[in-house]
Amino acid sequence: MTTPLERGLAFVGRAAAVLVLLAMLAPFVYAVWMSFAPGEILEPPTDRWSLRWYREFLGSARWTAALRTTAEVAAVSAVVSLLGGLGVALAVARYHFRGRAMLSAAVLLPMFVPAVVLGMGLLPLVRGVGLWGTTLSIAAAHSLVSLPVVFLLLRSALEAVDPDLERAARGLGAGPMTAFRRVTLPLISPSILAGMVIAVVLSVNEFTLALFLGSPRLRTLPAALWPEARDKETPLLAAASCLSVLVTLVSLGIAARVLRRDEVHKSA
Repeated sequence: MTTPLERGLAFVGRAAAVLVLLAMLAPFVYAVWMSFAPGEILEPPTDRWSLRWYREFLGSARWTAALRTTAEVAAVSAVVSLLGGLGVALAVARYHFRGRAMLSAAVLLPMFVPAVVLGMGLLPLVRGVGLWGTTLSIAAAHSLVSLPVVFLLLRSALEAVDPDLERAARGLGAGPMTAFRRVTLPLISPSILAGMVIAVVLSVNEFTLALFLGSPRLRTLPAALWPEARDKETPLLAAASCLSVLVTLVSLGIAARVLRRDEVHKSA
């Protein structure tokens, strides 16, 4: 039986959670509101609403090219971070070797380095190899950002899989690759999918590295929005931001659903 003090604390906790949620959603709700403004001024509409800025965004070759570049960079970044994260996670989770702890720390290092520092360090490198202003250079930089998250997800998933399952498969005649593909890979597939979705979300919203490594002819959507936000404020910014956030929310929803299914599967 709960005491009045416990009920009071529970009420305060729920109220605080609701307030935090409202504070987090308020900027997005306000941006959605402003995106329906019919005029040129970036302010929320009151008497008349319009889809004008969504039509202008989707009808502009410049903005759709930025959106296409964002999608291409995010796809390549997700694949690269998945391959790198899975390889390092396998090495760290399954093998014991000298420098194992150092390798884990090195993979996590980009999480603690400011994006500006990463961008400044990568810029001479990509210029030197002739990749500046290409999809590949931006995607490689974005994969550095998402690699630690993918690595942590996959290492946790691999450590939760009993290695004896693969040994049993190999005892029945399966080769190492077949045992991994038929036994381990299906068990960690939810984490793989979640890692790819998170890598896509991080890439879609990354701004600093895209600004350093992109060119005037090749910009992701956040980098293309920056001059507009600096020089002029129109509801087009709100419409573009809403479309970008919509992609992020859908991706996060997929990741949350996959992780939930993984938890249910493990608890069954």
